[in-house]
Amino acid sequence: MKFTHTLKFQIGVALLGLIALFSFFSLHTLRILDEQRTQGALLRLAGELQATAQHMAMQAMNYEKNTPQNTAAYTRDLRLYYQDLMNNTSQFNDICKAFSSGDFQRQLEMHEPMNPVLSENTLDAAYELEQYWKKFLVDLNKAMGPDDMPHLAKAANLIVDRNPELLEKTRDLLKALDTDIQQRTRETNIIIRASFAVALIIAIGIMFWFYLRVLRPLDSAVEGFHQVSAGNFSYRLPLKADNEIGYIARSFNQLASRLDTLFKLTTRLQEGSDLDETLEFVSKSLPELLPLDWVGVLFVSTDGNIQLERAYADGEPEELGMLRFALKNTLLEDCLSSGQPLHIPDIRETSLQSSSYRFLQVLSERGRRDAIFLPVTSRSPIPGVLVFATRQAHAYQTEHMELLTNLATVITLSFSRTLKLAEHARLAAIGQFVSDIAHEIRTPLATVSMALDYFEDTELPGPARKRLDLAEQEMARINRLLADILLYARPFTLNPMKTDICPILQNVINSQVPRAQEKQVSVNLTCPRPSLPLVADADRLQQIFINLINNALDAAAERSTVTVNVDATGEVLQVSVHNQGEVIPETNIERLFEPFFTTKSNGTGLGLAITRRLAQAHGGSISVQSDDKDGTCFTLRIPRML
Repeated sequence: MKFTHTLKFQIGVALLGLIALFSFFSLHTLRILDEQRTQGALLRLAGELQATAQHMAMQAMNYEKNTPQNTAAYTRDLRLYYQDLMNNTSQFNDICKAFSSGDFQRQLEMHEPMNPVLSENTLDAAYELEQYWKKFLVDLNKAMGPDDMPHLAKAANLIVDRNPELLEKTRDLLKALDTDIQQRTRETNIIIRASFAVALIIAIGIMFWFYLRVLRPLDSAVEGFHQVSAGNFSYRLPLKADNEIGYIARSFNQLASRLDTLFKLTTRLQEGSDLDETLEFVSKSLPELLPLDWVGVLFVSTDGNIQLERAYADGEPEELGMLRFALKNTLLEDCLSSGQPLHIPDIRETSLQSSSYRFLQVLSERGRRDAIFLPVTSRSPIPGVLVFATRQAHAYQTEHMELLTNLATVITLSFSRTLKLAEHARLAAIGQFVSDIAHEIRTPLATVSMALDYFEDTELPGPARKRLDLAEQEMARINRLLADILLYARPFTLNPMKTDICPILQNVINSQVPRAQEKQVSVNLTCPRPSLPLVADADRLQQIFINLINNALDAAAERSTVTVNVDATGEVLQVSVHNQGEVIPETNIERLFEPFFTTKSNGTGLGLAITRRLAQAHGGSISVQSDDKDGTCFTLRIPRML
């Protein structure tokens, strides 16, 4: 942005223009006031000329009427009238010279020089008055004679005779000066009106410019922010100005574009479940937010390596084959450990720092110069790293890192959800496969079971009979395992209805009495009320309680007690199954609900996994606690949903 295009420069120029305009008017006003003061002073001096001439005429007429009759009276008039006449002539002479020369400093007693410019008419009138006055003085001096004994009577007669013409010349000067002043006043008024009109036009122009360049763009910006705050991320401001407001508009459009892209990206990540589609969308959408021409995802495998799963270059899939790298002592490991985005500003230079940086070497060989690693670990079934790269060296700036840091949680959570959906789809496919295999195995197992039943009625020697019993036990175990696999693999269907939890528990306990008596273990049930109704699938609840009580009986010591407590807390029922058997190790507690994990020699490892799925299907949960003091307690929490 050029400095001359910025608002601070343009507004500064406008303010300087207004200041200059104000200064011009102030100086012009001062000049006009000075001219008016000068014109007033000139009129006053011209008036003094006229008044002086009239005063000399009046004194002369008075002297003619009162001519002295003796020497004493003449001496008195010489002292009074003659002195007054000399003063008047001196004053008239000074003012007349001032008008003819243009120097009024002494007459006006001013501290600053005053040299007004008189018009030609005024100068002509002043010149005629001066010429006449000079002749008048010459004739007056001749009439008075010597200074020691002047002829005052002759002087008075001369003044009376010549005064009308002198007054006429004085009035001509005053009239010319007044005409000059009126002309100057008219010119000044024209200049003032013109200056005011120009100032008004300039002020209106500045206001109109301010409206076009500042106020109207600000209105558009306000409307843009209103649109975005209402959720319209596709709204864009028009880019018309190359100034700060234009910069704000470009920044706003960039922000709106980022929000729009992020919204679409999040929506797509939440809707999609295919890794290829997700990466393709990311590769085509994120370049609007940051420099990007390569994106890939690497997943950590169980053997401690990390593998490049998918990659897209310039929005198209890139076939790189099977690329596996050791994770230890790599920047990928650092990224996963910190859980924060990692910036590699110079891939080529960094890849040479260690031989373990094989992935960076692969990126460098493909012409990538700058990269950002984004960890995908939060709530993800498989830890991994999203990699954004570009051919431009040092392309990712602080703003891009801040953007990714702010978006990291959203992107990783959304991407993790995509991985979860893919994982769920994979598990569903495995479950369907296992279910199909279990059904296929049951057919030949049924044939084998029928053969074993046939040998059951046959006379067999002792060792053969033992092998037959062992085979039948293993067949029963295989059937239980297949039944549990089918139960775990297929989706659950519930038949919820209003039922009572205490009778269900009592029926399960009654069914387990023979096993309890065999181990000399008692089972006690405590219900706070005879009836605790809830909405649930009674058969599934019974299956949950059978698994929990069976496990408690298996773990309980001889001559001990298994306690079953029911607690009704608000809208949630809590069932605790407690035994005083051996403590479950902490490492095993974390894996108790994993499929096929068991510590029993004849267990399938699916009982607790099925129990948790049944509890979750009812909107509940199951947990376990085990220690030396209190033994082991499984707690089922299930909402009543009445």
